[in-house]
Amino acid sequence: MSLAENSSPSNSRLCTRRDALLRLLAPAAALWAAHPAHAAFAWKLIQEDGRDYVSAQDLQKFYEFPILKREGRHLWFRSHAVIMRWTTATDDIYINNVKFCLSYPVLEKEGRLYISRMDLSKLIDPIIRPTHIQNAVIFDTVVLDPGHGGHDSGAEGVLGLEKTYALDTCFRLKRRLEALGYKIVMTRSTDVFIDRPRRVEIANTTPKAIFVSMHYNAHTRTAHGLETFALAPQGTANTDKALKVSDMTGRRGNERDSENIALATAVHANCLYKLRSVDRGVKRHRFDVLAGIQRPAILVEGGFIDNAMEGARVHKPEFREALADAIAGGIQKFRRALLSAAAGRKPNRVPVRVEPQAKNR
Repeated sequence: MSLAENSSPSNSRLCTRRDALLRLLAPAAALWAAHPAHAAFAWKLIQEDGRDYVSAQDLQKFYEFPILKREGRHLWFRSHAVIMRWTTATDDIYINNVKFCLSYPVLEKEGRLYISRMDLSKLIDPIIRPTHIQNAVIFDTVVLDPGHGGHDSGAEGVLGLEKTYALDTCFRLKRRLEALGYKIVMTRSTDVFIDRPRRVEIANTTPKAIFVSMHYNAHTRTAHGLETFALAPQGTANTDKALKVSDMTGRRGNERDSENIALATAVHANCLYKLRSVDRGVKRHRFDVLAGIQRPAILVEGGFIDNAMEGARVHKPEFREALADAIAGGIQKFRRALLSAAAGRKPNRVPVRVEPQAKNR
């Protein structure tokens, strides 16, 4: 049963989550083959608090969603391959049951819902049309970055340390990726401390590469689940943080905004599909190891090791092996999308602002 065939959105989410994830992980060329870019499409922009917004109706027309339906605070977009849900006044949306954290909340005005132009161009479009990412580099190398090390243990879990789990996961991921034909560079391969500028330098001096930083989480001992981070775009705040003046400054990593979010999506969705972890979302942050990297880069938080149940799960080698396999699969799907783009897909035509507005923020 497809999502569009089920009249109950809540039942769709419960019954077909794995089907929805499979659609998001489908070969990119097939996902939007019937939805070409409209070179002459005229977006109708409105301004609110100094930001540009686009309407749900325009987005439906541009991406040719057959169904757009409002149900209370929720707005549903549906096609044969994609289901997307917005909720008024929140900064979370769901695309094929994967959670994404917006830079700005969904806006409601005169009965219509709007999303910021920043979120359209920097989040939604690269996610649902990765084949339209411009100037993407086809990579053959993966830089693996096991978080922490040496005197920096990272999070302390109920059964072990973050630095140990991260290194072990990266060794497992290295073997998986090498079996797929990738070259691998590791920022550390022993229990030593490598400062963040050196990790960035290793990534930036490795040609035709992407960067994956591996971490595990700790918070309140009750938190659990998987989250994946990409660099916050220039002019936006880190997820769940207030906007600061320094957020208006671009980082070197912002040159790869679209690739960053597409890579994060492929990895996060594949991990949810393979591991059935709790989805804490694809999020944005200016971590040092992401901000300075001029390659597509993500940071994966594989679980909360201070949570008794999840800590015990992470402690099992079988889980870390499964996580490594899922991350490798997501990387492979991302590369296939780029190869599809290189085969002749047309460029992005969503409205893009080169310099974010600084007024009234």
